[in-house]
Amino acid sequence: MSDNSAVLRSRTFTDKMFRRIFMPTLFSALGWALGDIADALFVGIRLGKIGLATMSLVAPVYMIYNVLDVGIAVGASVKYTQALGKGSAKKGTEIFSQMLILDIAVSILVAVIGLLCMPFILRFLGAGAEGGELWNYTKEYLQIMFIGAPFTFLFFLLYYCVRCDDGEKLASAGYTIGYLTDVVASAVFIMGFKLDVKGAIYATVLGKAVGVFIFLLHFTRKWTILRFRPVKPDFKIITSALKTGMSSSVGYVGQFIALIVVNNLLMKSGGSGALAQLNIVQNVSYIALAIYTAIGDTVQPLCGTFYAERNNESLKRVMNLGIGLGVLMGGIIAALIAIFAPQVCILFGIRGDAVESCAFAVRLFCLSVIPAGINITWSSCFQAIKRERIVFLINQLRTFVCFLAFALILINLNIDTKWFWFSFLGSEVLSIIIWNSIMAAKKQDVSDKVFTYLLDVNSSDISNLLSSSEAFCEENELDMKKTMTIMMCIEEVCQAITENAFDRKGDEYIMLSLCIERNGSVIIHFRDNAVTFNPFAMRMGQNYEDEEHLASLGMQMVRSKSKEFFYRKYASFNTLTVEV
Repeated sequence: MSDNSAVLRSRTFTDKMFRRIFMPTLFSALGWALGDIADALFVGIRLGKIGLATMSLVAPVYMIYNVLDVGIAVGASVKYTQALGKGSAKKGTEIFSQMLILDIAVSILVAVIGLLCMPFILRFLGAGAEGGELWNYTKEYLQIMFIGAPFTFLFFLLYYCVRCDDGEKLASAGYTIGYLTDVVASAVFIMGFKLDVKGAIYATVLGKAVGVFIFLLHFTRKWTILRFRPVKPDFKIITSALKTGMSSSVGYVGQFIALIVVNNLLMKSGGSGALAQLNIVQNVSYIALAIYTAIGDTVQPLCGTFYAERNNESLKRVMNLGIGLGVLMGGIIAALIAIFAPQVCILFGIRGDAVESCAFAVRLFCLSVIPAGINITWSSCFQAIKRERIVFLINQLRTFVCFLAFALILINLNIDTKWFWFSFLGSEVLSIIIWNSIMAAKKQDVSDKVFTYLLDVNSSDISNLLSSSEAFCEENELDMKKTMTIMMCIEEVCQAITENAFDRKGDEYIMLSLCIERNGSVIIHFRDNAVTFNPFAMRMGQNYEDEEHLASLGMQMVRSKSKEFFYRKYASFNTLTVEV
């Protein structure tokens, strides 16, 4: 329900919040893409096809890493965002603390298992004869990779959680600087010190360590909510977060299996040259899909916040912005890569007749960029709004079921692997068709009891807001006592913000969402674009000659009648949640 939908459609808050989060995440995504590409680029220049083949062989191990580190990080950040969106800072802190302990424990376990099982892992990856050149290069890479596992796991957990704690700029700086460190170190270690593949993984671990150090600076800020507190393991919290995070990251398991199968098929039908082309396509995907990584990382916390507030208008607007921006920018990037595909292949060390076939592979992949982006963006949204099953479905379809089916058919139909590259486009498009069909067949009935209102401080009278809010309470049969408490809370908070935070110049708004929860409690969300101001931080007292004491009397009443209240500055806006 919204009494002034025309004003809400001005998107005053949503668009600014999107831009505020998107720009730092875009730089982070580009830094990540450059860091991943640098390893393959310098290794390819230094070692040629054998170096690129090595990078292809270790890619499945990264898939397993991503199941765990990204799953833990995303689950922790989504649950943390939802907790803060409902006004529970204590619960948010507990979620982060539980997941941090789990993250460190799992990373150590992964390192130990990886080092102890090295021969088995190398044979499973298809690294060739024991003691051979490909075997030795792959072994050298994986040994250092497993030793550096704790830095990798901490890197992703801290990045996602700091970003959701109004630390987008620091998170972006740590992420970008970490990956740029990887780029510079790769050039020095591989080309300067001639460390070959060992130089690549040394640079990767160093970049992660630098990023972790920068993220830790967030905890030195006095205003941060994100904190570590010693806690006893709570398997309910851990399981809930993992369920959310793993719904997307478990797709890497399917991707792992698909890569193992495809690597072996390409090795048999096209040799190390085919593997080298696959590695180049994978590296091109890092740049081509970086825009969608940024959009997904922007959409996720915003959708989580608006979902907690039951603000469906803003949630839809976020998705419209994400999809529209993705189609435009993704299409431009894909077109540029396709035009310069031969030069891209040459840059990675491909020479002679192989350039033409490699460019063909890159161009076919570029056709899949926009469909892939649509899947990635919607997956991020569904993850934030507790639709874990559809997230799991999307990721399994596009990275495993559909991709592997197309790969097996196309490789067996054409012995020189030429048409295998259509697998990327086919899997993305078929995935969209399947999950959209399932969503249409199982459309959820949205029956949230929510009232939203946007108050223009300079032109609107608060009496209209109060009368509309009262009508909503009566419509939903709230008792008189609770209705009066809600009216008092709305009036006093809006008045405190208007009188103390706004200068009544330009566009000044307060957005309110009134949500009736299933347990009968009512949560009121306030968001305004004033200077930093927490109404509950006003000086309290009984001295009626003191203007601030006098002004705070109403807030004292709100405090006494509220079950819980929570303030934070989020995406440059004041956000206040009150439960009555």
